[in-house]
Amino acid sequence: MREDVENFARDRGYQVQRIIFKQPDDLSPFVAGLYRWWYTQRGIPANRLLVESFILLEPMWALLTGSVPFWMTFNMEPSLQRIKNYLEEINPYDEIYLMLFSHGVEAVGLPTIEQWSQVFKYARQRGKFVGTQEDFPRNFPALIQYNTELQRLISARYPVPGALGLEQLDKFISQEGDRFPVQWEKA
Repeated sequence: MREDVENFARDRGYQVQRIIFKQPDDLSPFVAGLYRWWYTQRGIPANRLLVESFILLEPMWALLTGSVPFWMTFNMEPSLQRIKNYLEEINPYDEIYLMLFSHGVEAVGLPTIEQWSQVFKYARQRGKFVGTQEDFPRNFPALIQYNTELQRLISARYPVPGALGLEQLDKFISQEGDRFPVQWEKA
């Protein structure tokens, strides 16, 4: 598909920019940083982190509530370590909300609910699970309840913004881009 995109762009006078990363969740710290920066540019407090897991994603509610999204591929040990590493390296958030995908299996490498709750020590004011109960990973109602609970827990509402422009993205990358495990390439 890359060749088709480059041909399309060349034929129409567009420039192609590629983002290069090794693992799917390498992009998560970059996206969180971008949203935090963008909210600040829009005059929205950038002090709330929404940690999303696997298929539990709420991109529209992240925008509506002014929450900075951080996506984890799955709720296994590498994802727990990645979110902790991120939180150790940045200015703290006031609030951290964490959604865990309840898949029903206590597998090797699956952190306990107690281990996941350690993420909340990085919040200055409040840390809370969204939809997740003590019976994680067997809390199947969480797959339905997380959306309603998210809306109830976070009362802030902001207008849905227009698209983030490429000029804004370039400005963010020039200011912050070297901090993240991603590379940008202009073709």
